[in-house]
Amino acid sequence: MMSRHIALAAALLAAAFAAGCQSSQKAATTVESAAQAQTTPSLSTTDATFINTVGGGGIAEVKFGQLAQSRATRGDIRQFAAQMVTDHSAANQELTTLAQGKKMTPPTDMDLTHRRLYDKLSAMTGTAFDQTYMESQVQDHTAVVAAFQNEISNGSDPDIKAFAQKHLPTIQHHLDMARTIAAQ
Repeated sequence: MMSRHIALAAALLAAAFAAGCQSSQKAATTVESAAQAQTTPSLSTTDATFINTVGGGGIAEVKFGQLAQSRATRGDIRQFAAQMVTDHSAANQELTTLAQGKKMTPPTDMDLTHRRLYDKLSAMTGTAFDQTYMESQVQDHTAVVAAFQNEISNGSDPDIKAFAQKHLPTIQHHLDMARTIAAQ
């Protein structure tokens, strides 16, 4: 039975990589989450996917924020980046503790999509960096708001849903700030 699940997960993962980079990353996260949900029966695939998506994204936000604090040319962007480091570091720690309490190993690094963006940003300077960083922040926070809303609506673990409800207003505030700064 377990080998059938592993074979299914492997087949889905292989199919995901054929679908394209960003969609394959999302599919791979879902496959990984489904496998984790199998070994942690108290978690649904939705809950495990939320932890994997938000955990990896939160790690990326801290690394992007640290990079932006040293690379951004505008003070408002550096201030925004500092806020991302502070807020996401605290949320990451809370999510890690929550995941471990659910017998799930949370992500310890950003996913491949975020790694590629980080590498791209690392090679940029000046206003090009500022613009690309802020546009990526709008995109990332839009996706994260959707992930939080999905967990609140469809998740089954009350503790993970409570985490999403607690942090959604902060993530929405980040999105609003990112949109305002990106529009300037």
